[in-house]
Amino acid sequence: MPFSTPGCSRQPANTYTQLQCYLRHIASKELSMSEIKLTYFNTRGRAEVTRLIFTQAQRKFVDNRIDREEWAKMKDSTPKGQLPVLEVDGMMICESAAIARFAARETGLYGSNNKEAAICDMVTDSIGEVAHAAINKMFSAKTEDEKNAADEKIYESLKPLEKLVAQYKKGTYVLGDKVAAPDISLYSMVAFCTDANPEFKTDSIPTIAGIAKSFSEQPHIAAYLASRPKTEH
Repeated sequence: MPFSTPGCSRQPANTYTQLQCYLRHIASKELSMSEIKLTYFNTRGRAEVTRLIFTQAQRKFVDNRIDREEWAKMKDSTPKGQLPVLEVDGMMICESAAIARFAARETGLYGSNNKEAAICDMVTDSIGEVAHAAINKMFSAKTEDEKNAADEKIYESLKPLEKLVAQYKKGTYVLGDKVAAPDISLYSMVAFCTDANPEFKTDSIPTIAGIAKSFSEQPHIAAYLASRPKTEH
């Protein structure tokens, strides 16, 4: 009797071909059911992009939020003695950017070919300068002059990013009408800039602001944003 398996051709085929397709289907189901555990502190910080990637893909994962006491106990067991870490099938992955890229590739949110993956890389890597400026505003700037200078640096850093995104944007989002990793990173960046400056304005970045708005208004993302723990950063 032929196997009827989602994703397999319905055209006539020999039993061996159908069996191979069925086994691939079973293997993919087992992979999708593997437990994925993301460990970080109870804050958005360096783990939130990955949380949003899994939420966007509606991929189940363990959101393991720990306190400093728990961290002290597990620190030596992590690859570099730092968080976040992502555990997948017994493997522990460190470095927030590597974790986010793994999550995006695992869930099909990193483009459909190498050119689209390169666009993902260009956008997400370009966010680093903006993030650095925002971190400086939040944790280093003390005087009003330092804070004003940090704000100027944030806006200055956003100009080339807005140009880049506008150049490659193909639809509602960067890669078209479906969300991909750079859209999630852009949303998180806008939120981070708002943390750094509650009066942050997006007038100068209409393309980025539009992507962030569209992403956050998706029903499943809006539900997550409303229900996630309220934290300062």
